[in-house]
Amino acid sequence: MRRTFLPYFILAGILCFALISVPALAYSADAVRDYDAGNSFFNVKNYTAAIAAYDNAVTLEPGYYEAWNAKADALNKDKQYNNALIASDQVISLNPQYLQGWLNRGTILYMLGRYEDEQKAYDTAIALDPTNTSAWFFKGFSLGGMKKYDEAIAAFDKVKSLDPGYPRIDYYRDLAVQMRDQVSPFSLQNMIYIIGASVIIIGAAAWYFAVRKQY
Repeated sequence: MRRTFLPYFILAGILCFALISVPALAYSADAVRDYDAGNSFFNVKNYTAAIAAYDNAVTLEPGYYEAWNAKADALNKDKQYNNALIASDQVISLNPQYLQGWLNRGTILYMLGRYEDEQKAYDTAIALDPTNTSAWFFKGFSLGGMKKYDEAIAAFDKVKSLDPGYPRIDYYRDLAVQMRDQVSPFSLQNMIYIIGASVIIIGAAAWYFAVRKQY
């Protein structure tokens, strides 16, 4: 009698589906409902209501890191930056592998003016997924704000190499180049002309005094 492996394949498929569905099944229906309600409020910029809904979700399910992250984002949008960072801390403690949590944390740290820590957040996100264009873009944007223009340009180049169609990437790269090369009265670009003019002036003065001594 020939053995068939079909039942084993079916069983394996069911197990795979169950494993993939674990995150969705890990939270109660009420918590998921509150999380979805929070997203609806967030999308219409009703951040107060969104925060309240996310609070309900994490009260029901304290380990609901996606809801904690959404709450952190809503608090950040509501300009409650310190509270947003506290919520972000909770996200990272629950799931340090959650890439979106690190991206969100970076934007919060930006608003708090903690730019070095912001860079660390984006670097962690990139370590988790080196092909994530948002992580590279945010990193470049932050570096530009820190006046590290060459590093910003390199980050934007990375974005473009990963996704040539990334929205406005050429604009932001060109802006970083312009900021780096911005001309000022004592810029490096003018230094050659300044030195040249100085040499001419000094030479002319030396010639003048040399001639004057003859009379």
